[in-house]
Amino acid sequence: MKINCLQTNPGLSLEKNMSELESMLASLMLEPGQANVAVLPEVFAVMGSDELRRSSANNLGDGVFRTLSGWAKRTGQYLVAGTHGEISQQPGKVYNTATVFSAQGALMDVYRKIHLFNLKDANGTPLYCESDVFAEGQESSTFWIESGTEKWHCMTIVCYDLRFPEIVRREISRSGPLDVLFVPAAFTHQTGKDHWEVLLRARAIENQCYVVACNQTGFHTEGRKRNWGHSMVVDPWGQLVNQLGEEVGVLQTTLSKEIIQSARVRLPALQDRVFKS
Repeated sequence: MKINCLQTNPGLSLEKNMSELESMLASLMLEPGQANVAVLPEVFAVMGSDELRRSSANNLGDGVFRTLSGWAKRTGQYLVAGTHGEISQQPGKVYNTATVFSAQGALMDVYRKIHLFNLKDANGTPLYCESDVFAEGQESSTFWIESGTEKWHCMTIVCYDLRFPEIVRREISRSGPLDVLFVPAAFTHQTGKDHWEVLLRARAIENQCYVVACNQTGFHTEGRKRNWGHSMVVDPWGQLVNQLGEEVGVLQTTLSKEIIQSARVRLPALQDRVFKS
């Protein structure tokens, strides 16, 4: 299975951001005989104020989500489509929704981000709270990608979810071991330099699966905030397979089922679990 992570630096213009993404997708070289999977970062379509997040949100099947489906079908790629705002029933709030589309453009999976980042100072004064604009998701899920004769069991978590390993272990208990954990993110520069790689490698080691992390990069919100970049692929042994720096670009990697099987034979940690609920 071939992976292409699109590391981008979206700004305030949805139209410009989507145009740049479309050009990047169209330029990818596909590998025949296997699944080609393009991965987008969290909130890839627009970066800006809470009001901009609300006004750019769509219902599933409309707007940006409809465009994503068309891109997948037109390019013949699976699309692990980062996240985009989805209209919710809660006044003033939208879901931060991750979607996955088949190479035929069918919607395969929907995950609404569960863990919302709410930063406060020592006195409890809010500094930056995702819950001001995002509604909290309630459920995780998995999906399958077919690549030649192989089937890959996959799951998506989003950015801050990375710090809560129980979300993945709970899903493994319900639906079986994962082959690939996708992590679209807008992980900040401040925390990314210390925590990003460590957390990604930990999730790969403990779940004995590939971790494919697609992060935003660069400055945004009029230069006041900065994302870490360093999109990367980690193998089931916790080894770094490939990564980008802080440039806008595409990270290309081919995943192997044999690598997963080898890691689980060398260290049977998944089958030796005691607490499985």
